[in-house]
Amino acid sequence: MNGTNPAVRELGTDSGPDAIEYEYDAETPASIAVVHAICAVADVDPLEAPTELGFVLHEHVDPGAIDTLLGDGTGDGNVVVSFDVSDDQGRVYTVEISDDGRIGVRALDSAG
Repeated sequence: MNGTNPAVRELGTDSGPDAIEYEYDAETPASIAVVHAICAVADVDPLEAPTELGFVLHEHVDPGAIDTLLGDGTGDGNVVVSFDVSDDQGRVYTVEISDDGRIGVRALDSAG
């Protein structure tokens, strides 16, 4: 895995992924991999996320704190951070990041 192409495994349906499992490591900090994972679920280029989704990560969480808490992805999985992010279309992205290098993102319509 490298910093420009974090590993990703789609957990979605045939009509499109509504869930993604991502991995991060020392070369790809958790805060960067979270953006890539949300964009993969939303089918948006990460560079276009602020415009296409209507938010940036630091409006919802402190990226530096995420990286400090979770480290380089070599933990034992005992530290988990979760939060929700809403886009300007009413879609909610539930994010769960573990210190063992795993990130899960599930997209839900605002109605649930």
